[in-house]
Amino acid sequence: MVQFNGPHGKVTVSYLRQGGLNPPAPAPKGSFTGKTVLITGCSSGIGYQAALQIASLNPKRLILGTRTLAKGEAAKQEILATVGPSLDSSIIEVIPIECSDLSSVRQFTTTVRKTTPPGTLDCVLLSAGLALPTREVVTDESGHEWPTTFVVNVLAPALLALEFLPLLQSTPGSVVESVNSISYCNVTSEDISPLLSSQDEATGTTSALDFFNNPERWTTQRAYYEAKLMLMFVLEGLVQDQAQQQASQPGEDRKVLFLACCPGQCRTNLYRQFGLGVRAFMTLFNAVIARTAEQGARTLVTGLLLQGEEAMGKMWVNDRFDDWSPGITEEEWKVLQKRVWEEIKGVLGKA
Repeated sequence: MVQFNGPHGKVTVSYLRQGGLNPPAPAPKGSFTGKTVLITGCSSGIGYQAALQIASLNPKRLILGTRTLAKGEAAKQEILATVGPSLDSSIIEVIPIECSDLSSVRQFTTTVRKTTPPGTLDCVLLSAGLALPTREVVTDESGHEWPTTFVVNVLAPALLALEFLPLLQSTPGSVVESVNSISYCNVTSEDISPLLSSQDEATGTTSALDFFNNPERWTTQRAYYEAKLMLMFVLEGLVQDQAQQQASQPGEDRKVLFLACCPGQCRTNLYRQFGLGVRAFMTLFNAVIARTAEQGARTLVTGLLLQGEEAMGKMWVNDRFDDWSPGITEEEWKVLQKRVWEEIKGVLGKA
């Protein structure tokens, strides 16, 4: 869980620069021997680099969840060519998933469950992410419109974790890791004060999800920071719900390790849909400040190897658990986390 007595304040360029100068260590050889690993968002960038590293560490099975079959097959062939003849092509399986479409996410999980016997899904790495220069929307299964970035960055990983939970609980030592960012700490009490002070006449509360996704307050940066905050709320909700389930079923040890990781500022194509000016600036900025995608992916890979209560609900960054504190108070966190998590489960039909 997050702590509230660590360093405070927005994440600085100096912090990012230190990460670029001090990349994390790679995972030991053979780390995934006998394990089945599933990765989403792995056709390029950090997700691809994580898949490549895992493929070289002797997995039993590697499932690549990519937007299209063609992108996935291209990634598979590139991985096979890079790792070399020691990697059997049958180990890597490609299954398409469009994370902006929740019905596609459900179909993906159905396909995986049909081909994965109980007790054999060891690691799930949720690395699909999206940044857009403008507010685009998609319609969910109930007809509600949401920003595309919110669906990809928050709803889809939440749904994947919930859908895979029974399969993961049947596998001892299973891990679910979501790729996040400590930039969730950039959301401040001032940012959320309108939500906490407002009430709906009918229900007594205002929808937290509607507040965070209000088009009148949407900006690219705000949407990114707040999506990362909500993804931390999802992480804590998964941990808390599991603890309640364990308490109601004493004697059953079916615990899944849920954690987040932050790869740091990395040189990727995250801003590929932005204008030339933004892309040029980020290219220059990343050249000076950032890690390579390969270096950032090391954090994703080593995070999947963590075990024990000390890792539960934590953020793994720079080869350690993050000690940065949120930009909102502990009381604000408790109130918002509960509201956001319950609303997300309601949207996903998991309440």
